Amino acid sequence: MEASEYERMIGAIARTADPVPAIDDIRIYTNWVLVKAGRWSLSTIFRGMPGLQDPLGMDTWMGDWLGRPALESARELLSSRSTLRRAVGMACLKSLLPVPPYALPGNAIGMVEAAAARVPTCFIGYFKEAAEWREQGRPVSIVELFPRPGDIHWNDADDVLAQAEIVLMSGLTLVNETLPAVIRRPPSARIRVLLGPTVPPSPVLFECGIDLLGVTLVDDWKAMARYAELGGGSIARAPPGALERINLVRDRATFQQTLGSLSGPAGRGEERRCG
Repeated sequence: MEASEYERMIGAIARTADPVPAIDDIRIYTNWVLVKAGRWSLSTIFRGMPGLQDPLGMDTWMGDWLGRPALESARELLSSRSTLRRAVGMACLKSLLPVPPYALPGNAIGMVEAAAARVPTCFIGYFKEAAEWREQGRPVSIVELFPRPGDIHWNDADDVLAQAEIVLMSGLTLVNETLPAVIRRPPSARIRVLLGPTVPPSPVLFECGIDLLGVTLVDDWKAMARYAELGGGSIARAPPGALERINLVRDRATFQQTLGSLSGPAGRGEERRCG
């Protein structure tokens, strides 16, 4: 049977991972998973995703994975249809990936803030910044599988996706296998950003059509674990120093040029006149 786009993508990411470590620890919380293999790493637990299954009752035991080869385990867990196992698998895979030395610090959303005030911008997944910008009257839309008031359902988003010049996608699209569709559906997008605590620091994702990766790393796992134990659900509210956000860019010069053309005084209109 031919491998799916999801399986090929995970396989390509896994080829850059450290094959040596075993899984040292797994910690599961209401909203998060922490895994230590090469280093501590984080992933979100997404529930209720179409096509995936949420474990019920006592079918949540993950202790048997401790001590097993981490890379082999990550690939097996990511092939499961269980949301819990995929979350553990992604955190495990992230813990084995090298962090490129050319990473840029900061929040990926902040990098496109000026441009999002000028050109149609679409968030795939809910982000508080997106809701705030929308309230300010910016040309921002939020597309969701589970829309809140003001959001647009994924199935009804053709119009906003067709107009979007900047698209920011939650890491959820990676683990629920919608990333290829999310990349294809906005044909006019000039900048595509994949961000969030589930995103691995893998340049392989640039080959899928991503321009900017917003990655969340664990700096102080004890502080993050305590926050997660108390029900913390937003990385924006994580304790200071617990997490670090970095950004990987597909082509820095091209990205900065495109971002500048969208952010500057002439912006989109000048580019169209020059064409």
